[in-house]
Parts: sequence; structure tokens; C-alpha cells
Amino acid sequence: MRRPAALLMALLVLPAAAAPPKLHEVQPGETLAMIASRTLGDPRLWPAIYAANRDRIKDPKRVYPGQTLAIPALSDGERAAAIKEADARPLRMPDVGAP
Repeated sequence: MRRPAALLMALLVLPAAAAPPKLHEVQPGETLAMIASRTLGDPRLWPAIYAANRDRIKDPKRVYPGQTLAIPALSDGERAAAIKEADARPLRMPDVGAP
């Protein structure tokens, strides 16, 4: 009976299923950069979180308490691309009380 061995080999060759993204509930006072720092280890990775949540975030400068955001798993290339985008497009928060 070679079927169990063939099945085992087929399972070893199949690509691993992608892990579901982590979720983060936005807390009062948090920004995308803060969330990126806390969840991905680098505040410059905020563009990756923004890209993964474009259906939930209209303006990357504004996230709201209670929003649930997907935190993507990033390859080295995706991390480098997000950092490059963040460096080219700094996420400046509007001044509080500015007209």
C-alpha cells in the first residue's frame, strides 16, 4: 500500500495556506504610525496597514477608536516598499485647533 506515502508526499508539496491577517482595534489617540510601530515593529510601515485597509480608511491621517484594522504579514520586499513610501510621503498629523 503506497497510497499513504503518496498522500504524505502530496501534502508536503502543497503550498502552505496563507495565515489570516491579525486584527487590531484602534484605541483613542492612536495613529497608523503608532499602530505600525506596535504591531509591525516600525512606524514607517504605516503605508502597508493603510493599503490593507483602504476599504475602511478614507484618509490615512484619520483612524477612529473602535475601527478594526487588518495587520498584514509582510515580506522583506513589502517592508522595504512601505518604508520607501513612508519616507517619500510623511504622515503629518493636522495641527489641533488649526483653522
